[in-house]
Amino acid sequence: MTSNRLHMLQRIFPRWRSAQTSLCRTIVNDAVATKPKTPRVRKPKATAAASAAAKNSTTTTADTAIPKHVLEYFQTTPGMDASVLKQFPPSILRKSSLSTERFYLANRTTAARIADVLTQDLPADRLLVEVNPGPGLLTEQLLQRNVRNLRLYETDASFEARLNATFNLPKDALRIGDFNGLWRLSYLDGFDNGQRVCGMLSGIPHRKWQEEVSFRLFSVIGTVKYLRYLMNSITQQSELFSLGRYEMFLVMSPLLFSHIASTKDAGYKLYRGGTIVFQLYFEHEFLGKVPSKHFLPWCTTGGTKKLRTLHKKLIEDGAEEWYLVRIVPRRNLFDHLLPDNLSLFASFVTQHYVSRRNRIIPSLEHWIPHCGARLILNSNYTRKSSSKKDPTSGVLPSQLLKSVPLSSNDYVDNFNIFTEFGELTPAQVLTLFNEFINWSEFHQSPFMQAVESQKHKQQRFARSLDDDESADEPGELQRAKSKKSTDTL
Repeated sequence: MTSNRLHMLQRIFPRWRSAQTSLCRTIVNDAVATKPKTPRVRKPKATAAASAAAKNSTTTTADTAIPKHVLEYFQTTPGMDASVLKQFPPSILRKSSLSTERFYLANRTTAARIADVLTQDLPADRLLVEVNPGPGLLTEQLLQRNVRNLRLYETDASFEARLNATFNLPKDALRIGDFNGLWRLSYLDGFDNGQRVCGMLSGIPHRKWQEEVSFRLFSVIGTVKYLRYLMNSITQQSELFSLGRYEMFLVMSPLLFSHIASTKDAGYKLYRGGTIVFQLYFEHEFLGKVPSKHFLPWCTTGGTKKLRTLHKKLIEDGAEEWYLVRIVPRRNLFDHLLPDNLSLFASFVTQHYVSRRNRIIPSLEHWIPHCGARLILNSNYTRKSSSKKDPTSGVLPSQLLKSVPLSSNDYVDNFNIFTEFGELTPAQVLTLFNEFINWSEFHQSPFMQAVESQKHKQQRFARSLDDDESADEPGELQRAKSKKSTDTL
């Protein structure tokens, strides 16, 4: 083949191949039928028959909003009334976590039992406060027992119309506000010098500390923040402290009860500085158990893999039954701990209970050198352990079901240089503190300088004693922080 013919074939072949490919594509495209476009048609209006069928449907919108496991429990369990669920907003029924701060009673039988406890020995003129009444199951039982001096604090405004219409409450008997969130309002007032807490407590009678209790309160709490606020109000001698002593009937989980009623044998995670302060400030008494599923929303027990075995057990126990506890500030508190020493005692506990393994003598000698010899040579500390009976002996499971009497003359047995703070009972901590502040070197010690330098932390004592919980700060709280930083600049 000559070079000219070869050159012509090289030019003609690519053109022929391209034409053949184009012809094949055209044939295939012509063979495929085009899909006709469907015109847009307006949807027909619902007929009267369709509307009636929708109304008669067994699955209503409200039932759809109720979680399936909650609805099934209320429909199948004896003594439960599923119609109560329709009185709750869907947002409350769906919310369930270990950090929930408000719960609502949803069983009439349990409401009657609690009403019997609340009205027992209740003077006719004493104010009874119910927190988060919700649909008013407990409120109805209280009114049937002729409780006339009644005040309700409801967090969710959606219950307001129903409560007023059902019970014909007197003026100012129902207030919309988060009573369990007083700790949050107090924190915000500290930033902008507001009067949120005072507004919430307005109208509650004031009495002196040594007098009878000023009011009786019922609430269901889910976190330790409310209890820390109670301790903080006494330490700072403000807000609730100004009302005098009060009587609270609180429903809480076993885990939360263990935070306030544990003994020194319960372990570090439960027997903390906050436990010691609470048992010194308050008397508590375990009254009984109530089914936890009778309160809404239900709490989940997830997210506990990082907690210790005892925590897991307490959380699992709390999934079935909660505790009804009576709590009252101690009437003779100031006979053993002077009001001027409350903030010093808070600092003393905070400083030394960072770890329960801290040894007492080396820790105190950090503030006052060579003070350990005074403790070791003190005859009150050299007694044998058999000469005194432990008031917490026999307590199971590592909890005080009822408070022991307060004492400031309870010395540690066989005290030595290896004795740790975790070995002390609350009364022994108070005894050690009173001896510590009465030494001549105390007022010139570095301890006083540490108290002054951490004064702002002491004002948030209830939040700093046991920093074992974390929560996202509300938007209002963050705005208050930003406003304070702006004012400072």
